[in-house]
Amino acid sequence: MIDVDLQNFVAVVTMSDSDRLASADIGYAQQLRDAIRDSADLDTVKAIVLRSAGRDFFLSLSANQRRAAQRVRAAQPRAWHAAFCAPTGLYQNLAYCKKFTLTEVAGSCAGPGSMLVLCTDYTVCADDARFEAPFADLPESNMVLAMLTLRLNRAKGWVLGEDAWDASQAQAAGLVNRVTTRQALASAAIDAAQAAARMPLDGVAMTKLLLEAFMDTQGIGQEFDMAPLYADALRLAELDDAQESTR
Repeated sequence: MIDVDLQNFVAVVTMSDSDRLASADIGYAQQLRDAIRDSADLDTVKAIVLRSAGRDFFLSLSANQRRAAQRVRAAQPRAWHAAFCAPTGLYQNLAYCKKFTLTEVAGSCAGPGSMLVLCTDYTVCADDARFEAPFADLPESNMVLAMLTLRLNRAKGWVLGEDAWDASQAQAAGLVNRVTTRQALASAAIDAAQAAARMPLDGVAMTKLLLEAFMDTQGIGQEFDMAPLYADALRLAELDDAQESTR
């Protein structure tokens, strides 16, 4: 279920079952995409806050979720790509959203959660947050977005590092804009969104259009277009591992 609450030019989009994205649930990705897109289409909305109803933003992917996601990608490659990666999909709708977007993160942030953070304009997190790189698990992970957000050397350090970043590391690297306590997290996220919402609507739209043009020149969309090839490579690697384990 996706809940949308409109308040003072801010749409708060709350995911009640975010783990469904980890299993590549096409229907849930479409619901979240529609909530973001429909909120962005409203003239009464200037900023969108994305949060999870659970104690953690996104838990680390389990082996069962990885297998479920692989089955979806193998059985429904076009539907998966359309729901997650294509210009009409979840991640590009968020990355190219015409309104200011913000992620509110507490606890674990892994897999699709980390991708959502990369796709938004601003992130506020609790001091207990931990950020895992999504690249080992998600073929739709966008390295170009990571490089633009973190700088190349930091992006490579996140990808190749064995440990998740804590809140202070993520802020120092540029992945997170503000760190606060868990108790103050929701109000801090709303404060940041309302600060953006004080801009004139035309100013928000023009700023985002300029940002989207820059992202296009850097190849964000092209990287998303490569996701099916990365999915095939991941599937073949997993098949090789399975065959090796039976020998």
